[in-house]
Amino acid sequence: MNESLTKIRQDFDRIALHDQEAWDHNRHYHGFLLKQLPSQCQTALDIGCGTGEFSRLLSKRFERVVAIDLSSNMIEVAKQRSSQFSNIDFQVTDVLHWELVAEQFDVIISIATLHHLPVGSLLSNLKTALKPGGRLIILDLLEHESWRDQLSDFVAVPLNWLLQSLHNRHIQPSLEAVAAMREHLRTDEYLTLSQARTIYSTAMGKAKLRKHLFWRYSVVWEKPRAAQQPQDVLTIERCSS
Repeated sequence: MNESLTKIRQDFDRIALHDQEAWDHNRHYHGFLLKQLPSQCQTALDIGCGTGEFSRLLSKRFERVVAIDLSSNMIEVAKQRSSQFSNIDFQVTDVLHWELVAEQFDVIISIATLHHLPVGSLLSNLKTALKPGGRLIILDLLEHESWRDQLSDFVAVPLNWLLQSLHNRHIQPSLEAVAAMREHLRTDEYLTLSQARTIYSTAMGKAKLRKHLFWRYSVVWEKPRAAQQPQDVLTIERCSS
């Protein structure tokens, strides 16, 4: 494991010890992500599952969910919180060195994880692991690149404050939790919209890329069935939430 991934694992091992299941920007988009799921719901892969919150949502729609994370502490917390969900297989796994079986999953989803990884080289393996007609669904963080992006902060910042106040008013994070997150964010790096557009259009052909309000972007790509021909078109949308 390289030095960067070692630090990421250590960061999230530390963050997991203080998790309080609070509302955050990733959770805000869970409803949106659920609407992107394919109708065929047998097997799903959740990459970077963390404490397993979205894995548990997937388990209500899929016969089997494989949920992986680099952090052993995250997986331990996920297992503790998911004891009633017998169809989730939690694994401590580095997806970069995990042998993915071809056409194994109906959906592969990743939330706020791919910015830690070499996205371009990983996408090829993820595409192979999808069944024909399966979907790759990604939500990740986005870096500002223009004054237009900065203008969106005039809406995002006060709305974030309001939602934090409504959802997390009874949660008081410990000093240790704050310090752990600050240390992780100190070295976090994200794609700009232009960079994301280049990477996904090169690797995936037809896909739908959306820019979201809370410093996130999403990508939805459906693997063509045998009778279909892939189209090299990347659709980009801007969402208000």
